Amino acid sequence: MRALPEGPGARGESGGAWYIGYKANRHRGKGPVNPSIDAGASGRSLLLPPSGGGGAWTRVESRAGLGCARCPRGPELHAHLNGSISSVTMKKLVAQKPYLQIHNGMTVIDKGKKRTLEECFQMFNIIHQITNRTEDILLVTKEVIKEFAADGVKYLELRSTPREENGTGMTKRAYVEAVLEGIKQCKEEDLDIDVRFLIAIDRRGGPTVAKQTVKLAEEFLLSTDGIVVGLDLSGDPTIPDKEEETKILLGLPPDRIGHGTFLSSTTSSEDLVELVRQNHIPIELCMTSNFKSQTVPSCDKHHFGYWYNMGHPTVLCTDDKGVFATDLSQEYQLVAKTFNLTPSQIWDLSYESINYIFASDSVKLKLREQWHKLKPSLLSN
Repeated sequence: MRALPEGPGARGESGGAWYIGYKANRHRGKGPVNPSIDAGASGRSLLLPPSGGGGAWTRVESRAGLGCARCPRGPELHAHLNGSISSVTMKKLVAQKPYLQIHNGMTVIDKGKKRTLEECFQMFNIIHQITNRTEDILLVTKEVIKEFAADGVKYLELRSTPREENGTGMTKRAYVEAVLEGIKQCKEEDLDIDVRFLIAIDRRGGPTVAKQTVKLAEEFLLSTDGIVVGLDLSGDPTIPDKEEETKILLGLPPDRIGHGTFLSSTTSSEDLVELVRQNHIPIELCMTSNFKSQTVPSCDKHHFGYWYNMGHPTVLCTDDKGVFATDLSQEYQLVAKTFNLTPSQIWDLSYESINYIFASDSVKLKLREQWHKLKPSLLSN
């Protein structure tokens, strides 16, 4: 397993702006993952291609209005399960628990709206009240996967922090098993999407809980035939001495970085940027999430441009598609429009994202073949 850190734009079930995802096969055959290293870390991690039905690509207009080009949705590598619940699914869950008196505005940030990072964390606390049974987790997993598939996602890495609920008897193990059962049932339905899972650690739980989660992740890693592919670490981005902690995390080094908002935002971050560049650590970028949670001032000020212009590996992701009312198609559309990317540049961005998935080389090869089959029709339009 390896890791991915994130900047203040990160959030999700475990609530944090730093995400670290550990690739599952990193420590295979080398003994257990070192929990003492993972315990204080924060982080998280996910994949997708063409859209379903007809043409598997989204239409994107350039900022200058120079026509349209169908754009691939590359691997979705940063999607939190509870944050990806759509309004439709949320209504189903709320209907089963009317006593909670939760309405749509409490779990989704609609178009044109914003929330502070603290308010975003509060929204997840509300969502957790709605998903406190294993049957809720099973339903949510299946619905989220189907929605990603409908958007044309061919490969998805979901992530979530195992939770226990004393009121319902749900254990952390049962939580993970419900997620895995949802993935299994979707596969049995022949959905055109390959789904993997990252087990997340919330650093706010402390070293003891972190070690327990690492042990649980190792067990599922060895028993799920490649479905559990990594470990995701998350944490509160507002803690003191976060820069020092960031240096420790980047020194591991991680396999991917989630958000990375802090990395290029301060004058004292040159050393951090150099660490990321030297290790060629891909960064998962979630523009709508960062904008709506106000960790970036505007889309054109988003750090995608900073990393993209220096040729650093970047991956476009949704983060929490339900909470932020987005999908991967919209993320590609927004980036293309904001930064005036050509159809060829968008295709390259999507195709290169395949390199950074946590699944096996054979899965990467299959995805690359899918992309190449669609490339001629894409770039000829």
